[in-house]
Amino acid sequence: MSVPAFFLVGGASVILFWRKKQYFEILLGFFFILILSDNLKYTTDFAKVFKNLYILLLTAIAIFDRSHLKITNNVFKHFIPFLAIATVGLALSPQVFTAFQKQLSYGLILFTIPIFLVSAFKERGPVVIKDLIFLATLMILVGFAMRYIDSGVAYSHGGRFRGIFGNPNGLGVFCSLLFAFAMVAREYFPGLFSKNDLRWIFIPLALAVLWSGSRTALIGITLFYVFSKFYKVHPGLGFIGFVGAAIGAELVSANLVSIVQGLGLSEYMRVETLEDGSGRYIAWNFAWENIQSHFWFGRGFSFDEWLMSSFKDFLSELGHQGGVHNTYLIIWLNTGIVGLLLFLRGYLLLFLKGAKNTRFAFPVFYLVLFGIMLEPWLAASLNPFTIILLFTLTMMTEKAFQPYIRRELNSTHIPNEETPVLA
Repeated sequence: MSVPAFFLVGGASVILFWRKKQYFEILLGFFFILILSDNLKYTTDFAKVFKNLYILLLTAIAIFDRSHLKITNNVFKHFIPFLAIATVGLALSPQVFTAFQKQLSYGLILFTIPIFLVSAFKERGPVVIKDLIFLATLMILVGFAMRYIDSGVAYSHGGRFRGIFGNPNGLGVFCSLLFAFAMVAREYFPGLFSKNDLRWIFIPLALAVLWSGSRTALIGITLFYVFSKFYKVHPGLGFIGFVGAAIGAELVSANLVSIVQGLGLSEYMRVETLEDGSGRYIAWNFAWENIQSHFWFGRGFSFDEWLMSSFKDFLSELGHQGGVHNTYLIIWLNTGIVGLLLFLRGYLLLFLKGAKNTRFAFPVFYLVLFGIMLEPWLAASLNPFTIILLFTLTMMTEKAFQPYIRRELNSTHIPNEETPVLA
């Protein structure tokens, strides 16, 4: 199907779902389109383009259908200062229109996703969380099938598994965030998943991480699991463990190659790329040098992409290809140190609020903090990674979900408008 034809059919489908008040189907479709958009094959070009129209349709529905979508969006409120400061950088942007589009899309996804998720949850109950997790798992399984259908799609970067995603690290990020989302959901709704359900979720997820060879995902999931055990004993122990891990990270990183070789994991961990960070150190140093000229306020969204593209040949000669590969540096380049601090403030406040409701809040936070140090996904909006984090944050912070975490689900509970029945 051509892109214009898909725009017509896809747009009409979203409007039809809206007329029938099927908000969850609209949200599920958007999640599906974002997953497809990460694939690099030309056959999914329609998803790369259609996701821009989709977010506009979501926004229009959220604004004009206030009778059904009147939701207090705590997630969006925490990022209003960041988005306001980011606007300052537009005046210095080398590509103002692109920067405006990127910033707008970031604001719109923060605005729409919590609204649609809470509305769907109030209408259908916890089954919406289960269906989102099952869709994500299904897409991993489709990637497994692609190993036999088209290995050129399923593998890249020297034989590393990527499934239907753009690269192996993208698959790793997706799996680590899905793991955290599923663990939080399991705590909120202990009766939602059967043992077979959990097997179908976690076994494919574990295989995908191992086959992808994503070191970031493997370490991130390990951090999550270890710190969740600490927080189960006492929150203070979890914080002390995090501080200790942060202090010990420098010692480990200084001897990482020797440690990996000693464990006999040289081939799996790609020890030849550890010392130079797979070219990341070159990108980080280059980004840091350019930050100095716009230290406080930056030069607008997508400035990092323009910068790395403009000096592509120069960086290639030094041994780097690609982007900055560090969310902190990207946000700093684009919005300055003021924007970076407001950006981190927004997420920190949400995780602090979530920590009142679940012991997994800070383990998720640590997983994200580590992951974005090596990957750029959180600096962008229309990807299959940021939306999973928004699902998790919404579940941890919005009032509609909280009655479940404060009681054991049982058949004698009589649901009401605020606490929907477990489907």
